[in-house]
Amino acid sequence: MKDLGKQAGLTLVELLIASVLGLLLTLGVAQLFVSGSDTFRLAESIGRMQESGRLAQDILGRSVRNADYWGCLNFAEVDSILDETHTNYDPDLHDFSSPEALQFDIGDGTQAATGTVMLQLKGARSPGISMTGMNPSSAVVDVSTIPSGLLGAGGVVLLTDCTNGVVFQLSGVNETSLKLQHNTGASIVPGNIKSGGGCPNGSSSANCFPDTYTSGDIFVPFSERYYIREDNGRRSLVFDGLGGNGVVNQQEIVSDVIDMQVQVGSGPQGDNVINNWQVVNAANLATINDTSVTYVKAIRISLLVRSQEDGVAGSLQDVCYPAWSNCTAGNNWTPANTADRHYYRVYTSTYSIRNRLLDTSP
Repeated sequence: MKDLGKQAGLTLVELLIASVLGLLLTLGVAQLFVSGSDTFRLAESIGRMQESGRLAQDILGRSVRNADYWGCLNFAEVDSILDETHTNYDPDLHDFSSPEALQFDIGDGTQAATGTVMLQLKGARSPGISMTGMNPSSAVVDVSTIPSGLLGAGGVVLLTDCTNGVVFQLSGVNETSLKLQHNTGASIVPGNIKSGGGCPNGSSSANCFPDTYTSGDIFVPFSERYYIREDNGRRSLVFDGLGGNGVVNQQEIVSDVIDMQVQVGSGPQGDNVINNWQVVNAANLATINDTSVTYVKAIRISLLVRSQEDGVAGSLQDVCYPAWSNCTAGNNWTPANTADRHYYRVYTSTYSIRNRLLDTSP
């Protein structure tokens, strides 16, 4: 009688056990992958959010700190030969003869998102350009240097000798021969016009300035607006303005900035004291925008930034916004959409307006 052969292979029970163990191992690996992927998405979202918040703070901070700087022009008489009758003339952008260097507005949905604060800043930057010669009846100013790309036709500049100043629009820039042109005519908008009354030297040229200049410096006045724009449910911090190369149309500079609210710190002119803080809102816009009533020396800006991706938060987020709100009873802001799973973070900074903290009394 032959012996039975030894058993080979797996029994059904062993196969089932191996399958279960393999399935558990696969589920574990899948769980690790999903967990790692979620962690990566969360870290990336928070990182991008921090990047957006810090970039917005840096851009706004630089602009606020440098606002209301006019070089030696602070108490000089300033004329403007810009054509104020032209349809493209915008006082908010082009008025530098008697500028309010800081202005605020509340968005109504037309340009800025409803309820957000719009910030406008004016001042002048010194590019190190000096006037070397000029025929009072001509439309050409000779200068010492022109940094490459800084100035262009359509840009607005300011010439001052610290006693008088004149704002004009460039009709041409020659970086080789170092000449700035300011012709009248329709080649640029809004363009230059003769200020009237003839020229200081007695000629009737249409291109002369209201005052005679034998020396002076060229400044680049700027007018910059920052606000929150809404585009198909997506919000961002945008910029437009005027500089040495003309009007800068609306440009997005930081994405996913949802809201901007502002407080202003004010006090008497001529010292460093800030004795009052006010929230910018529709009720007090008129007084805050009037320097004779409210001399703003510092601005506190609170930004609400959200993650680019939805679905990274495990639940509906809430934050204390704006940062100066009383949130002792709990956070006061949540998204209107209860299904929203973006992450939100508040970034708040206070910036001094350097040129108003100095003793600027005449």
